Amino acid sequence: MIITKQTSKNKKIYRAIAEQDLYPMLIEMGNNQKSIDIFQKNRIIQTLFLMIIFFFLGLILSNWLYIGILVGSILFYKQQYQKVRSRYTNWRFQRHLQFSKFTRLLIPYLKQNKGDTSLYSIFSKIMLRIDNEQDKNSLYRFMTEMSSKPNDIQPFVDFANRSSGTDMSVLFMSTIFDFQQNTFDSSVIDELGKISSAELINGIDEIIIFKLKRFTFFPTKIVMSSFVIVLGFAIAVLIANLSTINL
Repeated sequence: MIITKQTSKNKKIYRAIAEQDLYPMLIEMGNNQKSIDIFQKNRIIQTLFLMIIFFFLGLILSNWLYIGILVGSILFYKQQYQKVRSRYTNWRFQRHLQFSKFTRLLIPYLKQNKGDTSLYSIFSKIMLRIDNEQDKNSLYRFMTEMSSKPNDIQPFVDFANRSSGTDMSVLFMSTIFDFQQNTFDSSVIDELGKISSAELINGIDEIIIFKLKRFTFFPTKIVMSSFVIVLGFAIAVLIANLSTINL
């Protein structure tokens, strides 16, 4: 019982120290709370280990290395977060791209059938043309929910959030729902095409912004590269000095 309480307390500490959007990003990418807690725990342990190394180097070589305890540890800790953000941005872009492919497949079917074929039949045909297994499972789940709740918009919204998670994707699927509930109107399909194009552009803009941000941290990366060289030299000097000590 005591161990369980202690574990629960540790998890709260891990989550309190984590960046505000770290857990939401990893959860959205399909990770569970337990695996994220392990990642955060390892991240903290590695940072503390780095601080200990700097501390002993400061004792033996120079007091200036004490500054490295703070600077180096913070940079290392934040670097792990930036890796997650980078992964998340790429994952989001892939989601945008896959949802855009789905919309590009759907619109021609809607125009061709002119409302004579059910959405379920159309989605069944689209599923055969989807390569990504995750997207296939998501579409199959959507079709099941759509069949069990024929007059409910929620399955459409849920599918949009799983597929892309943007306002435009929700708008697109909401428009599909309205299209299903009402008589065929070609203007609705044209509007869907505009929304689909805007969704793709939005995803491309996100990845461009992310790529540009990399150049913002370019000076920091240069400093960190130099820092690694200095650290290697310091460790080499430490080993050389230890070898001359008569134990």
